[in-house]
Amino acid sequence: MRVWQSREDANGPTSETLPHSAGIGSRKLLIGSGVMVTAAIGLLVWQGTMGEEAPPPAAAPAGSNPQLADVDTMIAKLAARLETDRNDGEGFRMLGWSYLMTNRPQQALAPYRRAVELLPNQATVHSGYGEALVGVAAGKVTPEAKAAIDRALQLDPKEPRARYFAGLWLAQNGRAKEALDGWIELANAGPAEAPWQAEVQAKIRDEAAKQGIDVSGRLKVKVAAPASQAAPLGAVPPPDPAKAQAVQQLPPAQQAASVEAMVGGLAAKLKANPQDAKGWAMLVRSRMVLGQDRQAATDFATARKSLANDPAGLAEVNAAARAAEVPGS
Repeated sequence: MRVWQSREDANGPTSETLPHSAGIGSRKLLIGSGVMVTAAIGLLVWQGTMGEEAPPPAAAPAGSNPQLADVDTMIAKLAARLETDRNDGEGFRMLGWSYLMTNRPQQALAPYRRAVELLPNQATVHSGYGEALVGVAAGKVTPEAKAAIDRALQLDPKEPRARYFAGLWLAQNGRAKEALDGWIELANAGPAEAPWQAEVQAKIRDEAAKQGIDVSGRLKVKVAAPASQAAPLGAVPPPDPAKAQAVQQLPPAQQAASVEAMVGGLAAKLKANPQDAKGWAMLVRSRMVLGQDRQAATDFATARKSLANDPAGLAEVNAAARAAEVPGS
């Protein structure tokens, strides 16, 4: 799932009035070239750690522009595509998510509304819409936002973003103790590696201090690392600069093909060595980055069966799947 962020517009509300309004969910990156480069770099590094040289990406054709389009351009391209493909529910969800990540909650509303129409039974769509409404209201959980959050919780009572904003509504309506109880339960139920863990715990401590409520000893999960430092594809070492540059020189279509080939290679390695927990964690993250949610869920189920007798490995894959919002995790 994506991190709750407290970024703010230069002319917008401060992080105090808009504490968590820019986004939550998996550590997916935005659609387009940027996501392909990040995925490719992560997989290049991963294959290197397995002691095998990754296949070199195909060379860019002569005259191609090696520069990657920026995030705003990618969002605009996605929005343009959805103008003619009005039934792509996942595309509209991603567009709304992208606007949230770039601090544009007002623009996120329309795509999220369409996503709700197309994907009415997906909890993360409703919670994302609720978050956009909170962002537009400068951090206030309005009745419409509350309804969206409630619907998300009806579909999935464990959905972290919905649980967080349900607590925020309680805090804003004179029920701070209940809010803290819910947030503490959320934090204690989540993995230490979850990208939202640090921010939720910080919010708990801030609210507790504001209300004069002692929460010492109640937080059982030690934060593994600040969410802002979490790597998009998991904790991987710095990539080989030459390999990273080679991927960055490719046009988007070839970047996609290179990443698909790398993911396929990783899947093949795991078929031969299904006890590799780190490999499974990388695979499910990569599937989600590429938008292959169903295959990610299938791989996650296979990983759980393969690691049934490896509690530590199973915990690692479970944490990775939850952080990436793999269906069924």
